[in-house]
Amino acid sequence: MNLNFKREWPLLLILSCTLIAAIIMYPHMPEQVPIHWNAQGEVDDYGSRLFGTFFLPTLNILMYILLIILPKLDPKRANYSKFDSAYLTIRYSMHLFFTLIFGVTVIASLGYPVQIDKWIPAGVAILFIVLGNVMGRVRHNYFVGFKYPWTLANEEVWKRTHQFGAKLMVIGGFAALIGVIFTSGSVGFMVLMAGVLVPTIITTIYSYVIYKQITR
Repeated sequence: MNLNFKREWPLLLILSCTLIAAIIMYPHMPEQVPIHWNAQGEVDDYGSRLFGTFFLPTLNILMYILLIILPKLDPKRANYSKFDSAYLTIRYSMHLFFTLIFGVTVIASLGYPVQIDKWIPAGVAILFIVLGNVMGRVRHNYFVGFKYPWTLANEEVWKRTHQFGAKLMVIGGFAALIGVIFTSGSVGFMVLMAGVLVPTIITTIYSYVIYKQITR
């Protein structure tokens, strides 16, 4: 994977702005920063001011570095050029998702009303939809996609699995998003989990079945 500054600078800008925002907001953050919420949107865990303020921006930067390094380590590295735009979309969506979580955390920490049980699940659902839209274009590799022993062992199984799973991810993501919008609390969380897990489980079963059919 070759880096192109024209494509990378928006990501670098997002990461830089997030880190700068953390530095600016640090003196205004409470001593105990909420870092986890339950299904009802209630805080159930706190971290120190330093951890709560800088963990997500730092994680986002480390993830940026990791997502650049991984293709270079992959024995199937040559295949990344075949789904270059899809991989870029995956990277952008992941960084934007973590930026959303950071923004919501800061807003909540400063005492402003924010519906955590809506924003974060909606972000997860939209992320699932975006990933589903590009998953069908992901080619054989060891780091991205449905990486089962049988998909890694057979490129035809990989291809058919990802084409099938991509459609289910989009359907599940939209179902989860609708559930998040029209439900709340534990019900909304269960709908979200169903929208994410059911497509994954069905894809896993489908993938194994076609592997058996192809290799028989």
